[in-house]
Amino acid sequence: MPTTPMAATPIPAPSRSLLTVRQLATQQPALTEGGIRWDLFNRDHNGLSKSGAIFRRGRRILIDPESYLAWMTTQRERAA
Repeated sequence: MPTTPMAATPIPAPSRSLLTVRQLATQQPALTEGGIRWDLFNRDHNGLSKSGAIFRRGRRILIDPESYLAWMTTQRERAA
């Protein structure tokens, strides 16, 4: 009995975009690379690591811009 090839199921594109530090600073002109790197350096103390905005792939750090900006909003409210 011949088998029919199964139709390839398309893989949905991820709804989450991930950016490098440089890409995020370019996308959000109010942010600087140095400021983002400072947040990353202190991520265990400032709550950024718990926000779900940071992903590591080897040495590369990728940032979910929506989660990062949401985290920044909580920092603003906390500082006020």
